[in-house]
Amino acid sequence: MDEYGKIDMKQPSRSHQKVIIITGASSGLGRSFAEALDQRLPRNIAFWLIARHEKDLQETAAELNREVRLFPLDLTLPESFDSLDSILKNEQPTVHYLINNAGEGRACFFEEEAIGAHRSLSDLNVRAPLLLTSLALPYMERGSRLLFTASVAAFLPQPGFASYAASKAMILSFGRALAEELRPRGIHVAITCPNPMMTNFFSPEEKDAFQNSFKRISIEDPDVVAKKTLAAVERGKKVIVTGGWGKCIRIVASIVPTSWMTRIVGWLVRHDKRHT
Repeated sequence: MDEYGKIDMKQPSRSHQKVIIITGASSGLGRSFAEALDQRLPRNIAFWLIARHEKDLQETAAELNREVRLFPLDLTLPESFDSLDSILKNEQPTVHYLINNAGEGRACFFEEEAIGAHRSLSDLNVRAPLLLTSLALPYMERGSRLLFTASVAAFLPQPGFASYAASKAMILSFGRALAEELRPRGIHVAITCPNPMMTNFFSPEEKDAFQNSFKRISIEDPDVVAKKTLAAVERGKKVIVTGGWGKCIRIVASIVPTSWMTRIVGWLVRHDKRHT
């Protein structure tokens, strides 16, 4: 046990216990999901929290009133999945809830970023949730839940945010298809699509850019997003949009031709850049 009384990744946990796995759990929406589920679920369900920084994970764990296990892993690295695979096989837990929440974004034009940034985004936003879902599914049972954090950006291509929006569109498509594949097993799959939230997901510079952009009117609070999302999952919703602006964007994107929408968004982004 560490100083917080939580279970460390390297220490053995009880075999066959019921667990909830949350990625990106060190701050922002991931931490909000952990705190909200801590209030909703029985105490005999343990939390497995995954994020890059152990100190931040410890801060999340200190707010929770149950058995918590910390996994300070970088999900852009293949060896992180080897470690998780080994632990799952050894302990055979029942995965009651998997929340694929970790992600990153780049608020700039695609060609302004180096290849390393593109690799990191694709690894964390696309590869990581696919691999973790693949690892966890054998340990899920009827009544288990699988939640993906996508974004309102998933509903339309976004110049100035092209790779991020595309990665979230992929997660939305994947989650919808998986929901049907897993329906016979009684595993509920949902995808939440919030508006931007001012969390550590963005750098200080990107936060300033958002606060000065047309997107500032749609900023959401992660605690509110978490509570709305979990309530919708409990009602059986598959695609969840937590904010009013997000619902408007979803409707408009389904009606207005994509070429028009991308032209409008591109104009707004360029307009913001000229005035920042």
